[in-house]
Amino acid sequence: MKKIIFVLFMLFVSLSCDRTQVYREFENNIEAQRWKEKDVKTHTFEILEDGKNYSVFIEISHVFGSEMNEFPISFEVTKPDGSIEKGEVVVDFKNGECLGDICDVKFLMKEKIALKKGKYTVQFSPKSKYGFVPNIIGVGLSVVIKE
Repeated sequence: MKKIIFVLFMLFVSLSCDRTQVYREFENNIEAQRWKEKDVKTHTFEILEDGKNYSVFIEISHVFGSEMNEFPISFEVTKPDGSIEKGEVVVDFKNGECLGDICDVKFLMKEKIALKKGKYTVQFSPKSKYGFVPNIIGVGLSVVIKE
């Protein structure tokens, strides 16, 4: 009986894993629900295989009805060869999925890019005329394989 339960558990675990997901980390510790410009989020992940395309997303949880529905996020990517790429993506909350008054939004930072094998570090923070973005509950980064 124990063997059957163990086999069913392992089957469940293996089927529930997303094989396309390379990295995902999400932080729920935004002080006073205000994501400050100085609060730079840093994520380091490793690409283990060359020859694949990847998409990189910034994930944000926020309170529905935020005063700022759109704002820029500046980012910096340090590649395995030491080169640095800088850019900006505009966040727009209109395409979020909400459950009650909490909404989750996934923003495409880079789409179908060929990443070389090695470690990458991504840093990003919001830009706002107020110095912070209100009603932010959590922020994260995810990297997935896109064929």
